[in-house]
Amino acid sequence: MRRAVVLPGLLMLAFMGCGGAAKNSLSASDLRTQATRLCTIARKQTDRIATPTGPATAAAFLNRGLAVLDPELKALRQLHPSGDLGQVYATSIDAFAQKVNALRTAAATLAGNGDPVVTMKSLEQQIAPLEGQENGAWLALEIPACLNR
Repeated sequence: MRRAVVLPGLLMLAFMGCGGAAKNSLSASDLRTQATRLCTIARKQTDRIATPTGPATAAAFLNRGLAVLDPELKALRQLHPSGDLGQVYATSIDAFAQKVNALRTAAATLAGNGDPVVTMKSLEQQIAPLEGQENGAWLALEIPACLNR
């Protein structure tokens, strides 16, 4: 489950405030540079999140991951690549957004006293194909920093 939140942070907003996310179309090189920076910041933050030690810590794990992934997704959505890159980039962002939504749903289920073991197993099954789509797009874009681990 750890790999579900080990992609991509709170510093993204600071990066965006520094002019990192332009509304103009980005070249492939600019997209790679900016997305790599965003994903690297988020990865450092998610790497600090302790893996759940048991069912009782699953909700906290998901919430800590969401605290990093939500701002990362928002920042990545501010990048607008040009040409055909835009379609591939949209695929990566769509899969990432679906993964974040699945994490949010699982966290809500746990907050409502859902069974942690069942919820986490279901989450893993939901996000596996999404991570595959997302990783395929990140590879096609040549942005390995954004790959799920």
